[in-house]
Amino acid sequence: MKRRHVAARLGLDADITRRDFVKGVLIGSGAMLLDMPAPLQAESPPPTGESDAAAWNGYGGVGEYSRSNGNTFEVRETAHLIRDNKIDALLASADDSSESFDIVVAGGGFSGLGAAREFLRASRKGQTCLVLENHMLTGGEAKRNEFLVDGYRLIGPQGSNLVVPPSVKGDWYDELWDELGIPRHPLFQKLTGYSGDLRIPRENFFPMFGTGDQISSSGYFFDAKTFGGKSFWDIDSSKTRYRNTAFAPVMREDLAQLLVDGIGKNPAGKGWERWLDSMTYADYLTGVLGVHPETTRLFDPVLCVEGGLGADCVSALFAAKVGQPGFDKNFPADASLYRLKASRPEDLSAFSFPGGNDAVFRLLLKRVLPESIAGGASFEEIHDGVYRFDRFDVPGNPVRVRLNSTVVHVVHEGPKNGARGVVVTYCRDGKLYRIKAKGFVSCIGGWVNKHIVKDLPSSYAEAFGGLNYGSAMIVNIALTNWRFMAKLGITAAHSFMSDGIGQTLNIRRPMVFGRYDPPLDPSKPIVLTSYVGFPKRGLLAREQAAAARWNLLAKTYRDYETLIRRHLSELFAGAGFDARRDIAGIVLNRWGHSYVVPEPGFYFGKDGRTAPHEVLTQRTGRMAFGHSELNGVQEWFGGVENGTRAMQQVLEVI
Repeated sequence: MKRRHVAARLGLDADITRRDFVKGVLIGSGAMLLDMPAPLQAESPPPTGESDAAAWNGYGGVGEYSRSNGNTFEVRETAHLIRDNKIDALLASADDSSESFDIVVAGGGFSGLGAAREFLRASRKGQTCLVLENHMLTGGEAKRNEFLVDGYRLIGPQGSNLVVPPSVKGDWYDELWDELGIPRHPLFQKLTGYSGDLRIPRENFFPMFGTGDQISSSGYFFDAKTFGGKSFWDIDSSKTRYRNTAFAPVMREDLAQLLVDGIGKNPAGKGWERWLDSMTYADYLTGVLGVHPETTRLFDPVLCVEGGLGADCVSALFAAKVGQPGFDKNFPADASLYRLKASRPEDLSAFSFPGGNDAVFRLLLKRVLPESIAGGASFEEIHDGVYRFDRFDVPGNPVRVRLNSTVVHVVHEGPKNGARGVVVTYCRDGKLYRIKAKGFVSCIGGWVNKHIVKDLPSSYAEAFGGLNYGSAMIVNIALTNWRFMAKLGITAAHSFMSDGIGQTLNIRRPMVFGRYDPPLDPSKPIVLTSYVGFPKRGLLAREQAAAARWNLLAKTYRDYETLIRRHLSELFAGAGFDARRDIAGIVLNRWGHSYVVPEPGFYFGKDGRTAPHEVLTQRTGRMAFGHSELNGVQEWFGGVENGTRAMQQVLEVI
């Protein structure tokens, strides 16, 4: 009886987040309202083991993206066949297709589409390219979650998120923005229904721990279980130099210096990059800046969703590049990509589109496959246009994209140095298919390449084998209102509960364009987003990565839903939050290999060994590798850049 009472109080018996209800009612009605086909009409058949898949995937939102939220159960199961080396035994059953292409590309994210774009620009007339994508939708982590709440259409990011408009006129990045038509100065919604002063960020990254308190109205929640005494909130802690927080005095002083004053030491002078790459970020903070070891742990969660693992694993150079504190003095002004300063959210040059970088990806997809998205070429039409799945894989087109197709085996045809081509085997709907190509471009991560490419040179195998990958989960929570946050005077919440769900949650100021006009009013719906990392201090990097992945994958959707509802109730019940009333939907986006971990030596090499990216960015035979991980900092434009380079390398030899 008590358990049923708790479930009812948390809203766990509410049908809004039940997959069977959503499939039968909400998705169909939402699709009609949004002029989109319901997912049940999509071409892919339902997965085998539907009950297991539904229990693990959970609610996917409304619209086309509802069938592809993160690494779904189906994608996970196929990937585990590769990981467990079970593919070789099945190869004999592969269907020898009569298809052949000049180039096959593995991966349909930014890297894969960047490669396809370059193919269109540089290939000869009559040459053909096939892109094989393992998800039901292209985009990699650049996808969206959509909700329909009280008649309002709401969108949140599945992963890839944040754009920084070009600052240099005429460089390749600036030209890419012009070519794709990426809006540089979009409009954002005005706040109504609130008379106070609220800083509302236009993206999700800067509100994460401490690095952007000037961008969001931040609240720090100190729970009784973790800190003792009574639970309490401290609002805008950086303004009081963290004096009113429950952190130990030495940690308060550390945070004030790191996040308010700005500090940095650089005894290496012009050789600062190589020097920073010789140590972890935790080593730099403690050994060079004198920061207390416990303070360094506070940066682990945000580092996990930027670089896979925490401060004790990632290179200090990586931390500098992504804008972590400790490099504000004695380093070049452009040492960081994202150490951007602004007194108001609207003064910050960076921002996010509604679904993160899915908007940019759709512009790229429309460029590569003009008929893949219905409608015209304006940003609004491409953002909201219906996917035309029947136009993705059309014989006769120079570039074709085949969905739900996982590459599982690749090998040169004959001796590598004199090979006539490559043989590619992929899995689709539980069946293996074998095709031939003159060249192969892999735009997927090294954790897959090391298993599927069967004639890797030893140097490549060693480089891929030395890489570790963290895990992350992006949670989007559709709220019927956010009055409880407005009452506290916050738009971002930080917490430190060991049994919670993520260290930071925040709302964003919605973008406005075309028919997309979501509200920004505490009494109306909004999306609350959390980027969840899984720090595992005390273990070696590889052990940490394995433990994090286990944490991510072992729980069902309902396990996480319960945890999320309890977490939000712990944070906000005192401000009037009611989980049953205020939560309209929860979507989980699990990414089992979210980011490569740029450990010390990633950029410049370690112990006399060549840096991994210097090996892996070279062509081998008729194959080349292009993925954002090879830059160390994984960004959408790095994916395009690496996919472009890899395609150029293979085109040279076919």
